[in-house]
Amino acid sequence: MGIEVVTKSRLACFGACQRLHRLRYQLGVRPLVDGETQAWGNLMHAGLEAWWGTYMGDEPLLRVGALTNALTAMDVARAKFPVDDAGMAKAQVMMTAYDARWAPSMPAWEVLGVEVEFVATIPGRRRLRVAGKLDVLVRKRIDGTVWFVEHKTTGADLSLGSTYWQRLRMDPQVSIYHGGCRALGHEPAGCLYDVIDRPGQKMLKATPEADRKYTKATKTEPSRLYKNQRETDETVEEFQERLAELVTTEPELYFARAEVIRLESELEESAKDVEAIALQIRDSATAEHAPRNPGACHLYGRTCEFLSVCDGTASIEDDTKFRRAENPHEELTLTTI
Repeated sequence: MGIEVVTKSRLACFGACQRLHRLRYQLGVRPLVDGETQAWGNLMHAGLEAWWGTYMGDEPLLRVGALTNALTAMDVARAKFPVDDAGMAKAQVMMTAYDARWAPSMPAWEVLGVEVEFVATIPGRRRLRVAGKLDVLVRKRIDGTVWFVEHKTTGADLSLGSTYWQRLRMDPQVSIYHGGCRALGHEPAGCLYDVIDRPGQKMLKATPEADRKYTKATKTEPSRLYKNQRETDETVEEFQERLAELVTTEPELYFARAEVIRLESELEESAKDVEAIALQIRDSATAEHAPRNPGACHLYGRTCEFLSVCDGTASIEDDTKFRRAENPHEELTLTTI
């Protein structure tokens, strides 16, 4: 029996739907084109990688060019993660606002690495590995403690006390990456959870002529459309300007960070969860059937990319919709296993 590799994404996938897990990780099937939400998140991740990478090294503490590097990286990444003009405008606004929000705090951190891979053995299970990639590895200058940064884009409520933050108490990813830091030779103080809102605003369309309403003309004011109506579609530049004003006015609604700490008892409990699911994943490889879970067809604001396969309206052999991945963990090189 070969070595079974699990990641936080694979664990979550198996937990959501065993049919989805078989398609993605045992058969290596991938959609030919990423969904809009995933593509936008990947685009932002490319910008964040370049932004943090600019701060690598000991000096100077304040780097120039981080935003330029991030926007350039996003332009390049758009060829791989296609988004429409509105999506690109959103990404550029959010990256610019991210720089304004967090660049002043960067002197407090020394960036040790960006996109740092790790592989850890599950204790007592020599044929099972947990692998992953730390978005950023940093050291807090004031006390020398090491932290790992996890970037997230979401459309969820980021306010204090929301369920988004409550779930972090049991989030297995934080615990897994804690172990990943240890495998890399660092004893982490915790995780800097770095969250960016995915704005829901859309470009405004012209009001249909049949629905247009006009004010009455006066001696000093000509007749005009009601304030909430438009004669023309909003341009990309207008949309970008409107979104930038919203984000800069209330940045706390769009950007949030939290220091997430794990007690040793919590790490041990999470390790048991990971081991149990990893064993189920290993055993599922020989199962004759992988059951579908209709409750997972619509999760996190998006539709499963394999819904058409599961409902029988499409085939995984259709190369106009799907492709085969050589490595089921495409986000990793896994050269150290």
